[in-house]
Amino acid sequence: MRLLSFQIKQYRSIIDTGVVKLSDHDNISVFAGQNESGKSSVLHALRDYENDTFENNSLPFSTDARPIQQVSCTYGIEPSDNLATKLRSALVKNFKLTISDDEGLIDAPKINGIKQFTITKTKDGEKTSTEIDESTFNIFCNAVSEIAVLPATSEIEETVVEPLVNQIVVAPLVDEAVADAVKNLPISEMENDQVANIFWTCAPKIIFFDDFCDLLPDRMYISDLKAEKKEAEGYTAVRNLEKILKTNFVDKDAEDNAVRDVKESSENKTISIDFQNDWAQRIHGENEVVIKYKYRKLDEGSPKGSYIQFYVETREGQPLPPKQRSKGLIWFLSLWLELKAQDIDNDNLILLLDEPDQHLHVCAQRDILQLINKLSKSKDDRVGNQIIYSTHSPYLIEVEHLSRIKLVLNTEIEGTRAEDIVASVINTEYKKDALQPIAYAIGLSVGEFSMLSKRNVLLEGVSDFYYFCAMKKVLKRVGDYQFVPGVGLRKIDNLISLCIGYGLEWLAIIDDDPAFGGKDSKKKFDEIKDHVFDGDAKRTKEKVHILHNVVGVENMFTISDLKLVDKNLGKDVDMVKVVGRKRKVLFSKLFFEMIEHDKDGTLAEKISKKAKDNFSKAFDYIERNLP
Repeated sequence: MRLLSFQIKQYRSIIDTGVVKLSDHDNISVFAGQNESGKSSVLHALRDYENDTFENNSLPFSTDARPIQQVSCTYGIEPSDNLATKLRSALVKNFKLTISDDEGLIDAPKINGIKQFTITKTKDGEKTSTEIDESTFNIFCNAVSEIAVLPATSEIEETVVEPLVNQIVVAPLVDEAVADAVKNLPISEMENDQVANIFWTCAPKIIFFDDFCDLLPDRMYISDLKAEKKEAEGYTAVRNLEKILKTNFVDKDAEDNAVRDVKESSENKTISIDFQNDWAQRIHGENEVVIKYKYRKLDEGSPKGSYIQFYVETREGQPLPPKQRSKGLIWFLSLWLELKAQDIDNDNLILLLDEPDQHLHVCAQRDILQLINKLSKSKDDRVGNQIIYSTHSPYLIEVEHLSRIKLVLNTEIEGTRAEDIVASVINTEYKKDALQPIAYAIGLSVGEFSMLSKRNVLLEGVSDFYYFCAMKKVLKRVGDYQFVPGVGLRKIDNLISLCIGYGLEWLAIIDDDPAFGGKDSKKKFDEIKDHVFDGDAKRTKEKVHILHNVVGVENMFTISDLKLVDKNLGKDVDMVKVVGRKRKVLFSKLFFEMIEHDKDGTLAEKISKKAKDNFSKAFDYIERNLP
């Protein structure tokens, strides 16, 4: 079971998000935008939904009234979720029923007809209510409406009850004495909110993490652990560590010294190796951050008695208390303890991470990203956790997975909204600001993977780069050459100079045919002809190819091709206008990502003949003229 979408109304800076659909490609969704855009408000609203209470400070900022607040979550059901079994268990627990495992309680085939359900939690003044969508409510009631069950605790005389113990009885009952004694399971009379709460208990648990997660302390007294003093500094972090190590620090008091020392050494080694697998950055030339605890036994007469001392060691022989280490390292360690412990306790979680990049430099942010990806993947018989995180850091945005990203922006009129990145028209300053970390991440990615090689095809820009890379796969071209994007047509001569200077093979592909409205391509062709080939047009044509009949690389496609990325595109003869100049790089990256994920070639077959012919001509030129 997974969260498909949500909608939030009247929460802090949010007026109405509309239905926000989460990534359907994997278990990770990213809410990206600048500071104060409302990213945190989105996650806080989902947290309040899970906690079944709306915080007082969650009311909208711009009104003195008390508006109706609402959070709706829609969950998708898979056959492997065994929803009927989960609902049966919830009913048994809720009504304290005594029935055997092989006895029915609900009509499983009817329940299996539920493919998704929506739970809405509403706060109106001081009243908070829970509701499930009408379709699911009706299916559920119909699946159990005729069942009557003997409760586990009954005041019925044994002579009447004995034949019926642990039996399901279908009403109406023949024996009036028995009929009077048996309490009907009041499913048919259940209110919508009761059914909603039963479904909610079957849904994945939502766990919220932010900057205030419990940090590992320097020490923890055994007496505080015995008393379950949850307000003690670092209590949750220490309990998480116990869970991961499968140990109990309270038991250390009673253990023999030799036994305790052996366990301590083994457990310190275990937790350190596990942490090192997720913390990859190097400190003092080493990445072996060692986590240690040490039991300190004190006399009973001492103020608080024995305690556990914690250390973090980044250089051998120099263990230091956590508070003397960097905030970034200790925050990462504490978050890591939380995530690992929750992963042990629960399967199929929804984890909310509010700006996990805070306090962390670039390398540590990449470690967080690696941990997020690891926890989201299915392993053995465990379903991967669904993870939703907010960020304005480009280092937590994977350009290989742009379909994960929701653009978060805040306007005075509409409040905070989250838009699908491919459908968002970048036509305001708000959107330009929200887009900044994503655009920067794409720039970083292209910079990393577009170094010059022995054989280079020079392109005008980043969007050309992604389209040509994608179409090379669609057309199954296998040439050994590197596409290298410039930054606009006027900058392509710099790439040519680099290739010539380093003795590398090259050719250039230029769109914007002057016969169809272009100007720069003819001028650039002549410049290259005069400065590189001494005015030799023939030699220039062997190195510089102007795409025929094309003004903008997007016009090599049809509208049907581009609608594979965004089905809501409008109509226009100019595909550049259809896509929009301000999102052309994002659009091309999403096209590339779509083709990369097209393992069986289904999408490749949908690409139009026009697009395939246009790109085939370009690839024929490349293969003909690049040695």
